[in-house]
Amino acid sequence: MTEPLVSVLMAARNHEQFAADAAASILDQDYERLELVAVDDASDDATADVLEQCAAEVTPGRMQVVRHERQVGIAETRAHALRLAQGELIGLLDSDDLWLPGKLGPQVELLAADPGAGLVHAEYEAFDSDTGRPIPWERDWDREADQLAELVRLGCFVMTGTVLIRHAAIDRRGVGFVNPGYPSYDDYLLYLVIALDWRLVHEPRTVMRYRRHPGNLTNVLFADNVPRARARLLEDFVRRFPEARDRLGPEYRRALARLLMTAAARENGRDKRQAMHLVWAAVRQHPPTAVGAAGGAVRARLAAVGRP
Repeated sequence: MTEPLVSVLMAARNHEQFAADAAASILDQDYERLELVAVDDASDDATADVLEQCAAEVTPGRMQVVRHERQVGIAETRAHALRLAQGELIGLLDSDDLWLPGKLGPQVELLAADPGAGLVHAEYEAFDSDTGRPIPWERDWDREADQLAELVRLGCFVMTGTVLIRHAAIDRRGVGFVNPGYPSYDDYLLYLVIALDWRLVHEPRTVMRYRRHPGNLTNVLFADNVPRARARLLEDFVRRFPEARDRLGPEYRRALARLLMTAAARENGRDKRQAMHLVWAAVRQHPPTAVGAAGGAVRARLAAVGRP
């Protein structure tokens, strides 16, 4: 049986010092039918030049590089790469991270053996870019629960750089990578949509190294009101796919109440009127959860005041 073609999408911007290593970690995989589609989002440095040099050094057709004339954002960059991808299976790696050797083969086999699996994701290790030292980066979710419900309850526990996705699972609902109004949540939205129709399968292997440095998009995410952004995304998701509300049951309203109360606490120091609006929105969603979340916020604040 012919191995399926794997297309790896790389969104790149201002990672001149990291991009060659990221590309090599993909191109050096012991998997023959692989293409790397790298799209540079109008970098201010030589990232695109570095990637083009990588492409010139490998077999023609194994890597292509596209340059954006102006910056459009990570969602649009991934969407552009996806439009160019020919593979039956889709991998993702940003231009500052690394795949570990042997990442692909077992994941291809897992998807081949489980036609109902839309994607497989795995473990990863975070590390400090300057020192190389590992950084504790824990996540936890209920492996036995409905994975759609877990994505709603906890947020995006799927590490994008570890995934291998069926192209058909992306195409099923016609969503792909779209900008949901907040940086980097395009992948979270995609996983929610895939979970409507497919299983999300986790494997315990560590397959990726996640580089931590000042330019990480994660730093941009946490500088803003992340709970409010998540609440908006979930509201838009359920509005677009109302069948998700029935499947999620009360967990949807509980999740929104928790997020809105947390958003209110973060907003309180900046805009008290907006904070109160978020509190009432949380109460309307699920009063017991909102009250419990408020009590937890008060206890956390008192504990912080009491610490030396």
